[in-house]
Amino acid sequence: MSLNSGARGFRRAPSLFRNTFEQLKTRYDSLQARLDAITFPERYKGTILEKWAMYWKNLVIDYKEMVIDTGRTMRDRPVRSGVYVSLLAGSLYAGARNPSETDFYDQFRRAYNQLSLVHPTCQNPIASQHLTFLERCHNEGILRRLSLGVVSFLWLDNYDKGLAIYKAVCPYLQPRYMTFHERIIDVGFNGKFWVLERKMIDYDINEENL
Repeated sequence: MSLNSGARGFRRAPSLFRNTFEQLKTRYDSLQARLDAITFPERYKGTILEKWAMYWKNLVIDYKEMVIDTGRTMRDRPVRSGVYVSLLAGSLYAGARNPSETDFYDQFRRAYNQLSLVHPTCQNPIASQHLTFLERCHNEGILRRLSLGVVSFLWLDNYDKGLAIYKAVCPYLQPRYMTFHERIIDVGFNGKFWVLERKMIDYDINEENL
């Protein structure tokens, strides 16, 4: 049943691309027709107004040609176009779900509250030690977030941002790119930070007491 549905969807892909292409082409044709219908009086010819209008007219023509070429490619190669569209949609979704620094602290507070409800003898030492480590780094002001659009990295700096001693402000003593991976302590993707998520698995189970 699912295979037949997938096959029908695959066969409908070319017609979907074709219909989308025709709709976009119709809209651009209508817009270009409106621009072509605009005429300037003789006194405005050669002025900045005419040049401005010609600029936008040529811009619309360029975009129209780009849309037509893109539509033809999607129509002729629907599988490859579908892959590209899927990658683009996935990137946009990941970018929208890229967790911020506020999201990290919200996740940290939830984890801290969950662990605080468990008796110390029953707490998982891995979760407890990781939360204690994050709390200490936060108090020292060395937690930083690096966003790459679709993914974020939580990493450790050398000093607090407000520290003004020579070691903290000297550009030659700043973290190096070659060793930056050693400073990463968490990776944020799809709305959460995954190292913290993994550390909190079985947070209420202390295997030493089993």
